[in-house]
Amino acid sequence: MKEKKKIVASNSFTNYFRRNLGSLIGLAALSIIIGVIAPKLFSGTNLLNLLKSNSVNAIISCAMLMAILLGEIDISVGSTVGLAGVVSASLITDFGMPVGVAVLVSLLVGVVIGIINGMSIAYFKVPAFIATLATQCIGRGLTQVISGGISIRVRNDAFSNIAMTNIGGVSVIIIYAVIFLLITWLLLNKTKFGYYIYAIGGNRQAAEYSGINVKLFNALPYVFSGIACAFCGILWTARLGSAAAMLGNGFELDAISAVVIGGTSMSGGVGTVGGTVLGILIIGVLQNGLNLMGVNSFWQYVCKGIIILLAVIIDVIRKSKEN
Repeated sequence: MKEKKKIVASNSFTNYFRRNLGSLIGLAALSIIIGVIAPKLFSGTNLLNLLKSNSVNAIISCAMLMAILLGEIDISVGSTVGLAGVVSASLITDFGMPVGVAVLVSLLVGVVIGIINGMSIAYFKVPAFIATLATQCIGRGLTQVISGGISIRVRNDAFSNIAMTNIGGVSVIIIYAVIFLLITWLLLNKTKFGYYIYAIGGNRQAAEYSGINVKLFNALPYVFSGIACAFCGILWTARLGSAAAMLGNGFELDAISAVVIGGTSMSGGVGTVGGTVLGILIIGVLQNGLNLMGVNSFWQYVCKGIIILLAVIIDVIRKSKEN
Protein backbone atom coordinates (compact mmCIF):
# COMPACT_ATOMS: atom_id res chain seq x y z
CA MET A 1 0.00 0.00 0.00
CA LYS A 2 2.82 2.40 0.92
CA GLU A 3 4.61 1.57 -2.33
CA LYS A 4 1.45 2.35 -4.31
CA LYS A 5 1.16 5.76 -2.63
CA LYS A 6 4.80 6.50 -3.49
CA ILE A 7 4.19 5.63 -7.15
CA VAL A 8 1.10 7.86 -7.30
CA ALA A 9 3.00 10.74 -5.68
CA SER A 10 5.90 10.25 -8.09
CA ASN A 11 3.57 10.22 -11.09
CA SER A 12 1.82 13.37 -9.85
CA PHE A 13 5.14 15.15 -9.49
CA THR A 14 6.29 14.00 -12.93
CA ASN A 15 3.03 15.15 -14.53
CA TYR A 16 3.29 18.51 -12.80
CA PHE A 17 6.87 18.92 -13.99
CA ARG A 18 6.02 18.03 -17.58
CA ARG A 19 2.89 20.16 -17.67
CA ASN A 20 4.67 23.24 -16.32
CA LEU A 21 8.13 22.73 -17.79
CA GLY A 22 8.01 25.98 -19.76
CA SER A 23 6.95 28.02 -16.72
CA LEU A 24 9.58 26.37 -14.51
CA ILE A 25 12.34 27.10 -17.03
CA GLY A 26 11.06 30.67 -17.41
CA LEU A 27 11.02 31.23 -13.64
CA ALA A 28 14.53 29.79 -13.24
CA ALA A 29 15.95 31.83 -16.13
CA LEU A 30 14.28 35.04 -14.95
CA SER A 31 15.53 34.52 -11.38
CA ILE A 32 19.11 33.88 -12.53
CA ILE A 33 19.20 36.91 -14.85
CA ILE A 34 17.75 39.29 -12.27
CA GLY A 35 19.83 37.70 -9.49
CA VAL A 36 23.05 38.44 -11.39
CA ILE A 37 22.05 42.07 -11.93
CA ALA A 38 20.47 42.56 -8.48
CA PRO A 39 21.94 40.02 -5.97
CA LYS A 40 19.57 41.27 -3.24
CA LEU A 41 16.84 39.24 -4.96
CA PHE A 42 17.97 36.08 -3.16
CA SER A 43 18.34 37.57 0.32
CA GLY A 44 16.09 36.00 2.94
CA THR A 45 14.44 39.31 3.82
CA ASN A 46 13.71 40.13 0.18
CA LEU A 47 12.28 36.68 -0.54
CA LEU A 48 9.88 37.00 2.40
CA ASN A 49 8.90 40.49 1.21
CA LEU A 50 8.40 39.10 -2.30
CA LEU A 51 6.03 36.42 -1.01
CA LYS A 52 4.21 38.92 1.21
CA SER A 53 3.75 41.51 -1.53
CA ASN A 54 2.38 38.89 -3.93
CA SER A 55 0.09 37.13 -1.46
CA VAL A 56 -2.89 39.35 -2.28
CA ASN A 57 -2.34 38.66 -5.99
CA ALA A 58 -2.26 34.94 -5.18
CA ILE A 59 -5.70 35.12 -3.54
CA ILE A 60 -7.17 37.16 -6.42
CA SER A 61 -5.56 34.78 -8.92
CA CYS A 62 -7.46 31.87 -7.33
CA ALA A 63 -10.68 33.66 -8.22
CA MET A 64 -9.46 34.63 -11.70
CA LEU A 65 -8.40 31.03 -12.37
CA MET A 66 -11.97 29.79 -11.90
CA ALA A 67 -13.39 32.45 -14.22
CA ILE A 68 -10.85 31.71 -16.97
CA LEU A 69 -11.38 27.95 -16.58
CA LEU A 70 -14.99 28.67 -17.55
CA GLY A 71 -13.70 30.38 -20.70
CA GLU A 72 -14.70 33.74 -19.20
CA ILE A 73 -13.03 36.53 -17.25
CA ASP A 74 -13.61 38.78 -14.24
CA ILE A 75 -12.20 42.28 -14.64
CA SER A 76 -14.13 43.58 -11.61
CA VAL A 77 -11.69 42.00 -9.12
CA GLY A 78 -9.66 45.19 -8.57
CA SER A 79 -12.68 47.39 -8.02
CA THR A 80 -14.13 44.83 -5.58
CA VAL A 81 -10.88 44.97 -3.60
CA GLY A 82 -11.09 48.76 -3.53
CA LEU A 83 -14.76 48.94 -2.59
CA ALA A 84 -14.49 46.38 0.22
CA GLY A 85 -11.39 48.13 1.58
CA VAL A 86 -13.04 51.55 1.59
CA VAL A 87 -16.24 50.16 3.13
CA SER A 88 -14.32 48.49 5.99
CA ALA A 89 -12.27 51.66 6.63
CA SER A 90 -15.34 53.90 6.54
CA LEU A 91 -17.39 51.69 8.86
CA ILE A 92 -14.62 51.58 11.47
CA THR A 93 -13.41 55.20 11.22
CA ASP A 94 -16.53 57.16 10.32
CA PHE A 95 -19.21 55.06 12.05
CA GLY A 96 -17.26 53.51 14.93
CA MET A 97 -18.44 50.02 14.00
CA PRO A 98 -16.77 47.02 15.71
CA VAL A 99 -14.04 45.41 13.61
CA GLY A 100 -15.81 42.05 13.35
CA VAL A 101 -19.03 43.62 12.07
CA ALA A 102 -17.15 45.85 9.61
CA VAL A 103 -15.29 42.83 8.22
CA LEU A 104 -18.51 40.85 7.79
CA VAL A 105 -20.24 43.76 6.03
CA SER A 106 -17.26 44.20 3.72
CA LEU A 107 -17.29 40.49 2.86
CA LEU A 108 -21.01 40.79 2.18
CA VAL A 109 -20.21 43.55 -0.31
CA GLY A 110 -18.05 41.04 -2.16
CA VAL A 111 -20.82 38.44 -2.07
CA VAL A 112 -23.31 40.93 -3.56
CA ILE A 113 -20.92 41.86 -6.38
CA GLY A 114 -20.28 38.17 -7.03
CA ILE A 115 -24.00 37.40 -7.18
CA ILE A 116 -24.60 40.30 -9.59
CA ASN A 117 -21.78 39.08 -11.84
CA GLY A 118 -22.85 35.45 -11.65
CA MET A 119 -26.54 36.13 -12.26
CA SER A 120 -25.83 38.51 -15.15
CA ILE A 121 -23.48 36.06 -16.88
CA ALA A 122 -25.11 32.71 -16.15
CA TYR A 123 -28.82 33.55 -16.10
CA PHE A 124 -29.12 36.66 -18.27
CA LYS A 125 -26.44 35.63 -20.79
CA VAL A 126 -24.50 38.89 -20.52
CA PRO A 127 -20.94 38.35 -21.84
CA ALA A 128 -18.54 38.06 -18.91
CA PHE A 129 -16.36 40.93 -20.10
CA ILE A 130 -19.34 43.30 -20.31
CA ALA A 131 -20.92 42.17 -17.03
CA THR A 132 -17.72 42.51 -15.03
CA LEU A 133 -16.83 45.77 -16.80
CA ALA A 134 -20.17 47.14 -15.58
CA THR A 135 -19.57 46.05 -11.98
CA GLN A 136 -16.03 47.40 -12.23
CA CYS A 137 -17.43 50.83 -13.11
CA ILE A 138 -20.05 50.58 -10.35
CA GLY A 139 -17.43 49.53 -7.81
CA ARG A 140 -15.03 52.30 -8.78
CA GLY A 141 -17.82 54.87 -8.64
CA LEU A 142 -19.03 53.75 -5.21
CA THR A 143 -15.44 53.71 -3.92
CA GLN A 144 -15.03 57.35 -4.93
CA VAL A 145 -18.41 58.31 -3.45
CA ILE A 146 -17.76 56.64 -0.08
CA SER A 147 -14.18 57.86 0.24
CA GLY A 148 -14.83 61.31 -1.20
CA GLY A 149 -11.80 60.79 -3.41
CA ILE A 150 -9.37 60.75 -0.46
CA SER A 151 -7.74 58.09 1.72
CA ILE A 152 -9.59 56.97 4.85
CA ARG A 153 -7.24 56.31 7.76
CA VAL A 154 -7.93 53.47 10.18
CA ARG A 155 -6.44 53.69 13.67
CA ASN A 156 -7.51 50.40 15.20
CA ASP A 157 -5.03 47.81 16.46
CA ALA A 158 -7.51 44.93 16.24
CA PHE A 159 -8.10 45.72 12.58
CA SER A 160 -4.38 46.17 11.82
CA ASN A 161 -3.58 42.81 13.42
CA ILE A 162 -5.62 41.07 10.71
CA ALA A 163 -2.74 41.73 8.31
CA MET A 164 0.22 42.81 10.46
CA THR A 165 0.59 39.70 12.65
CA ASN A 166 3.60 37.41 12.19
CA ILE A 167 3.53 33.70 12.99
CA GLY A 168 6.96 32.14 13.39
CA GLY A 169 8.52 35.06 11.55
CA VAL A 170 6.16 34.62 8.59
CA SER A 171 3.55 37.26 7.79
CA VAL A 172 -0.02 36.09 8.31
CA ILE A 173 -0.82 37.43 4.81
CA ILE A 174 1.38 34.68 3.32
CA ILE A 175 -0.50 32.12 5.41
CA TYR A 176 -3.85 33.46 4.16
CA ALA A 177 -2.62 33.09 0.57
CA VAL A 178 -1.51 29.49 1.17
CA ILE A 179 -4.91 28.67 2.69
CA PHE A 180 -6.77 30.17 -0.30
CA LEU A 181 -4.54 28.28 -2.73
CA LEU A 182 -5.19 25.02 -0.87
CA ILE A 183 -8.95 25.65 -0.77
CA THR A 184 -8.97 26.40 -4.49
CA TRP A 185 -6.93 23.27 -5.23
CA LEU A 186 -9.30 21.13 -3.16
CA LEU A 187 -12.39 22.65 -4.81
CA LEU A 188 -11.04 22.11 -8.32
CA ASN A 189 -9.49 18.67 -7.81
CA LYS A 190 -11.43 16.92 -5.07
CA THR A 191 -15.06 18.02 -5.46
CA LYS A 192 -17.86 17.83 -8.01
CA PHE A 193 -17.76 21.61 -8.11
CA GLY A 194 -14.31 21.52 -9.70
CA TYR A 195 -15.26 18.71 -12.06
CA TYR A 196 -18.24 20.74 -13.26
CA ILE A 197 -16.11 23.88 -13.75
CA TYR A 198 -13.69 22.00 -15.99
CA ALA A 199 -16.57 20.32 -17.81
CA ILE A 200 -18.37 23.62 -18.49
CA GLY A 201 -15.17 25.30 -19.63
CA GLY A 202 -14.24 22.37 -21.84
CA ASN A 203 -17.62 21.97 -23.57
CA ARG A 204 -20.62 23.85 -22.24
CA GLN A 205 -23.14 22.05 -24.45
CA ALA A 206 -21.85 18.62 -23.47
CA ALA A 207 -22.00 19.65 -19.81
CA GLU A 208 -25.67 20.60 -20.22
CA TYR A 209 -26.47 17.29 -21.90
CA SER A 210 -24.75 15.39 -19.08
CA GLY A 211 -27.17 16.89 -16.56
CA ILE A 212 -24.91 19.50 -14.95
CA ASN A 213 -26.72 22.60 -13.67
CA VAL A 214 -24.60 24.83 -15.90
CA LYS A 215 -26.21 28.11 -14.83
CA LEU A 216 -25.62 27.47 -11.13
CA PHE A 217 -22.02 26.30 -11.50
CA ASN A 218 -21.31 29.12 -13.94
CA ALA A 219 -22.47 31.65 -11.32
CA LEU A 220 -20.86 30.22 -8.17
CA PRO A 221 -17.22 30.97 -9.13
CA TYR A 222 -18.09 34.67 -9.31
CA VAL A 223 -19.45 34.55 -5.76
CA PHE A 224 -16.17 32.93 -4.70
CA SER A 225 -14.36 35.70 -6.55
CA GLY A 226 -16.35 38.38 -4.74
CA ILE A 227 -15.54 36.91 -1.32
CA ALA A 228 -11.84 36.45 -2.15
CA CYS A 229 -11.48 40.00 -3.48
CA ALA A 230 -13.38 41.55 -0.57
CA PHE A 231 -11.07 39.70 1.81
CA CYS A 232 -8.09 41.12 -0.09
CA GLY A 233 -9.52 44.61 0.25
CA ILE A 234 -9.77 44.14 4.01
CA LEU A 235 -6.20 42.77 4.16
CA TRP A 236 -4.75 45.59 2.08
CA THR A 237 -6.50 48.25 4.16
CA ALA A 238 -5.44 46.63 7.43
CA ARG A 239 -1.86 46.37 6.18
CA LEU A 240 -1.59 50.01 5.07
CA GLY A 241 -3.72 51.46 7.85
CA SER A 242 -5.79 53.33 5.29
CA ALA A 243 -7.97 52.81 2.21
CA ALA A 244 -7.12 54.97 -0.78
CA ALA A 245 -9.74 55.92 -3.35
CA MET A 246 -7.75 54.04 -6.03
CA LEU A 247 -7.17 50.90 -3.95
CA GLY A 248 -7.11 47.80 -6.16
CA ASN A 249 -6.43 49.70 -9.35
CA GLY A 250 -4.67 47.37 -11.83
CA PHE A 251 -4.98 44.27 -9.64
CA GLU A 252 -6.92 42.50 -12.40
CA LEU A 253 -3.89 42.80 -14.71
CA ASP A 254 -1.61 41.01 -12.24
CA ALA A 255 -4.16 38.24 -11.67
CA ILE A 256 -4.79 37.66 -15.38
CA SER A 257 -1.03 37.67 -16.00
CA ALA A 258 -0.39 35.05 -13.31
CA VAL A 259 -3.18 32.73 -14.48
CA VAL A 260 -2.35 32.93 -18.19
CA ILE A 261 1.41 32.65 -17.68
CA GLY A 262 0.66 29.63 -15.47
CA GLY A 263 -0.70 27.79 -18.51
CA THR A 264 -4.44 28.30 -18.13
CA SER A 265 -6.17 28.41 -21.51
CA MET A 266 -8.21 31.54 -22.23
CA SER A 267 -10.71 29.35 -24.08
CA GLY A 268 -11.47 27.48 -20.83
CA GLY A 269 -11.25 23.93 -19.52
CA VAL A 270 -7.46 23.79 -19.09
CA GLY A 271 -5.48 25.12 -16.14
CA THR A 272 -4.23 24.24 -12.67
CA VAL A 273 -3.57 25.86 -9.31
CA GLY A 274 0.03 24.64 -9.48
CA GLY A 275 0.58 26.38 -12.79
CA THR A 276 -1.01 29.54 -11.43
CA VAL A 277 1.41 29.51 -8.47
CA LEU A 278 4.29 29.50 -10.95
CA GLY A 279 2.66 32.39 -12.81
CA ILE A 280 2.35 34.34 -9.55
CA LEU A 281 6.03 33.73 -8.79
CA ILE A 282 7.11 34.79 -12.29
CA ILE A 283 5.14 38.05 -12.03
CA GLY A 284 6.42 38.57 -8.48
CA VAL A 285 10.09 37.97 -9.36
CA LEU A 286 9.80 40.20 -12.44
CA GLN A 287 8.18 43.05 -10.50
CA ASN A 288 10.52 42.72 -7.53
CA GLY A 289 13.57 42.52 -9.79
CA LEU A 290 12.58 45.58 -11.79
CA ASN A 291 12.06 47.49 -8.52
CA LEU A 292 15.50 46.43 -7.27
CA MET A 293 17.02 47.60 -10.56
CA GLY A 294 15.21 50.94 -10.27
CA VAL A 295 13.15 50.48 -13.43
CA ASN A 296 10.26 52.95 -13.79
CA SER A 297 6.90 51.45 -12.76
CA PHE A 298 5.38 52.41 -16.12
CA TRP A 299 7.80 50.06 -17.87
CA GLN A 300 6.60 47.28 -15.57
CA TYR A 301 3.15 47.56 -17.17
CA VAL A 302 4.80 47.28 -20.59
CA CYS A 303 6.62 44.10 -19.52
CA LYS A 304 3.45 42.55 -18.09
CA GLY A 305 1.51 43.35 -21.25
CA ILE A 306 4.17 41.73 -23.44
CA ILE A 307 4.24 38.64 -21.23
CA ILE A 308 0.44 38.27 -21.35
CA LEU A 309 0.44 38.62 -25.14
CA LEU A 310 3.20 36.02 -25.54
CA ALA A 311 1.43 33.60 -23.18
CA VAL A 312 -1.85 33.90 -25.11
CA ILE A 313 -0.06 33.47 -28.46
CA ILE A 314 1.61 30.31 -27.14
CA ASP A 315 -1.77 29.03 -25.94
CA VAL A 316 -3.36 29.69 -29.36
CA ILE A 317 -0.50 27.92 -31.16
CA ARG A 318 -0.75 24.94 -28.80
CA LYS A 319 -4.52 24.73 -29.34
CA SER A 320 -4.16 24.88 -33.12
CA LYS A 321 -1.64 22.04 -33.06
CA GLU A 322 -3.94 19.91 -30.91
CA ASN A 323 -6.78 20.43 -33.40
